[in-house]
Amino acid sequence: MTSSSWVATVQADACMSVAENRRRVEAAFDRCGPMLHRYVAVRVGGDTHLADDLLQQLWLQINRHGSGCERIADSELEYWFKAVARNLIRAEWRRRGSRPTTVPIASAELAAELADRFTSERLSPELLESKEVRDQLLLAITGLSNEEQVLIVGYYFCHRSHAALAGELGISKRAVEGRLYRARAALRDCLRELDPDGGLHS
Repeated sequence: MTSSSWVATVQADACMSVAENRRRVEAAFDRCGPMLHRYVAVRVGGDTHLADDLLQQLWLQINRHGSGCERIADSELEYWFKAVARNLIRAEWRRRGSRPTTVPIASAELAAELADRFTSERLSPELLESKEVRDQLLLAITGLSNEEQVLIVGYYFCHRSHAALAGELGISKRAVEGRLYRARAALRDCLRELDPDGGLHS
């Protein structure tokens, strides 16, 4: 192989690697889209238009630093997405000069009570009618991983069966039961650890 053909081969391999990495990141971003939108929307006071704008900025930043994603494992991409989103939300709060008054405020007492009540049973519709209860749950749920959110939101709030969730996630019903148990424990931990800034202080 001549030096010129070797260089061409290396360049072609590099281009393929970049393209493959872009597809990998795009797939992860699409998969985490609902989770990221929920995370941002809760922390900008439910302003869905602003959440959409920040999510577009998030995608632009991810593309701008695309080459750096090659070193991030698939399992860690969603945490990187959320870290970038957190920085964008902080910047938005600074632009406004203060935390938006419509952003939910964590209540340690209520969150702890919900953590104790959040067992294997779904919370009652009467309890969920309280805006304060919904606010605490949203702050905590958006602190979960993507799969944990799919399970918690799907089972407890969309009333989907274990079989339906198993089909969506491509796992067995038994696996759904085990992962739902762990997701429920993670949610209880998030409720007990809520901070006033919804996780933006760190």
